[in-house]
Amino acid sequence: MVEEKKEHQKKGGWGALILGFIISFLVGWIFFGNHLAVPPLYGKLTQPVSFSHNIHVKQAEMACEDCHYLKPNGRWSGIPKLAKCIECHEEAQGETKEEAHFIKKFVETGKEIPWLIYSKQPKNVFFSHAAHLKIAGFKCRRCHGEMGYNDKPPVYVYSRLSKYSQHTVIVMERCMRCHKKFEAPNYCFTCHK
Repeated sequence: MVEEKKEHQKKGGWGALILGFIISFLVGWIFFGNHLAVPPLYGKLTQPVSFSHNIHVKQAEMACEDCHYLKPNGRWSGIPKLAKCIECHEEAQGETKEEAHFIKKFVETGKEIPWLIYSKQPKNVFFSHAAHLKIAGFKCRRCHGEMGYNDKPPVYVYSRLSKYSQHTVIVMERCMRCHKKFEAPNYCFTCHK
């Protein structure tokens, strides 16, 4: 009886281990890999308004700072409130269906736009736009790329687990590389509360 048990245990040995490893690898590759446009553990959303930075920058000749600016106390204004948009869009400025939708759904109702924030950071992270714009002298483009020239907002791809944006959240390694490159402080307390 004991010999039968030992023989039975030997049969499953390495083959089962290798098969289990291959299956685990494939499942991980499918669910956590970036080879799919939107991996299964990620969701995809669109912004509530198809906002064109390109129209505002090129046609209206606006600068980033016209809507996104430092407040007098040095805090970042963030995404503009509806009141800022209404300064120019109390009535339609063009004839696009996107603007007509925006005016009907938000301007006429006074409802704030529920923007999806691409750069949402964990609560233990402190990021200062003032330090990067005023002290380091960076331009918006250094971190935000060509966002100011998009005709529509990029798709918001988020992790179903953490709820953070997949591609646009600023990861710590990127911050540390930049701080090292420009010889800025790289201590934990520089960015973490």
